[in-house]
Amino acid sequence: MPDNLDQVATSSSQEPTVALAVVGAHLRGQPLNWQLQEAGARFVEATFTAPCYRLYALASTQPPKPGLVRVISKPGAPIAVEVWEVPLRTFGKFVMDVPAPLGIGTLLLASGLAVKGFICEPSAVSDDSGATEITSFGGWLAYLDSLKANGH
Repeated sequence: MPDNLDQVATSSSQEPTVALAVVGAHLRGQPLNWQLQEAGARFVEATFTAPCYRLYALASTQPPKPGLVRVISKPGAPIAVEVWEVPLRTFGKFVMDVPAPLGIGTLLLASGLAVKGFICEPSAVSDDSGATEITSFGGWLAYLDSLKANGH
């Protein structure tokens, strides 16, 4: 059983925090990172999920966003994420602003730790959803880099 960081922890400032893994538009340098900054979050580390996830570029989201889905019946891969400490006092508002088909659930990291993180409803990545499978890129930033390299 993995260690759990998804419970309330105490940051170096002694304020209760929640460890949150972000995978796409909230990463450093991405268009929604300001929401983490506004919530008073602190960057902890860049790491990977356990190899039990698949990553998709969601259709028709603005700004563009990925969807991370845990898989059981088919192979997954480690996906690049960033872990942030979000103050408990602002975590609820941050979660309330997460639009469907995304949500906050529990992610398993490559280290074996379990943290809260962005997950995606399976219906948003179904065969008829328009989502594009991008697991082979290993993360959202690598996928975006590939688009730039191909002139998109």
